Amino acid sequence: VIISISSYQGYISWNEKKLNENSEEFFNALENLENKKFSKSSQIFLKSSLEQNSGYKTLSLFGLAESNFKNGKIKEMISNYKSIYTDNSIDSYYKHLARILSVMKDDVSSFENLQSRLKPILNNPSKLQMLAAEVEIGLFIRFNRLDKAIQSLKTLLNRPDITYEQKNRLDLINKVYSSN
Repeated sequence: VIISISSYQGYISWNEKKLNENSEEFFNALENLENKKFSKSSQIFLKSSLEQNSGYKTLSLFGLAESNFKNGKIKEMISNYKSIYTDNSIDSYYKHLARILSVMKDDVSSFENLQSRLKPILNNPSKLQMLAAEVEIGLFIRFNRLDKAIQSLKTLLNRPDITYEQKNRLDLINKVYSSN
């Protein structure tokens, strides 16, 4: 009984120490990112993201993607986000967020590639579906498909579940591009 209790207490202590180390490492990586030390932050986020039992794995992948983006490594950033949205153990909200961010920050992929990344969100109800629809409108504008952008704007503006803030934003975009 004493050995079992001692072992259990030892395990709890070790687990708590490991959690504190992971936490310190993650916040150190964030600090490096904020201080524009992108290579250093990338190294730390990568190490943390590879630890399977780390509670910071998903957050570290987002941090790694941001570090690569800030470092101008767009293909690596896309790969980091893809590792999030293809991982079935990650909650769908974070997977959708990774898809949206990968599209918004990707300035090297084709329109078709970017739009196909958004399709899983656009085709399934989720908390981020309306945001993905806005990002798609931004893609239409960015790739000079203004007729499609205006059509999508009008469709989105007619939805009953649109927020007041989103309606104002979309109305403004609609006025700018409908007048041209």
